Amino acid sequence: MAGTKRAKGAEKEGSGKAAVEKGPSLADLYRRPGFLIRRAHQISVSLFMEEIGDLGVTTTQYGAMVVLSKRSDLDQAGLATLVGIDRSTTALVVSKLEQFGYLVRQDDPADKRRKVLALTDTGHEILKRITPRARKAQNRALEAFDNKEDAKKFIELLEHFVETFNSETRAPIYSRRQG
Repeated sequence: MAGTKRAKGAEKEGSGKAAVEKGPSLADLYRRPGFLIRRAHQISVSLFMEEIGDLGVTTTQYGAMVVLSKRSDLDQAGLATLVGIDRSTTALVVSKLEQFGYLVRQDDPADKRRKVLALTDTGHEILKRITPRARKAQNRALEAFDNKEDAKKFIELLEHFVETFNSETRAPIYSRRQG
């Protein structure tokens, strides 16, 4: 009898086969917004890297370069807020782009303690080479939709999602719509 009681107790504690069956199904997992967004991001990065990988620039580095091509007054903290990445990731991105010769850190004439980031001529040139290929990757991603209206609606829904929860992240994007 003691063995029977333990087996029943074990089931009640959530161990054994009964516990596995009570958990969420794989379908539940695969329909979670976070799971789908993460998977979509993986696919998007993969498409980007298929198009741009030979140039050695990541999606985050590309985003930083686009921002710097539009704004000449940014330091690392400012770049972080426009790309939506934390400061430590920004430091790594800036360091890598600097190693490639794509950007420089310059003294801010108004505040010598502050370093302003600027794309170099080489940085502008590589950005010109990357941009059409990045658009191709974007277009490939949107080919999943039957028509342009669905693709446009998908982008609008993603924008709405990001705008709704932007301030709740550890690296919110500020002034996203400017430039």
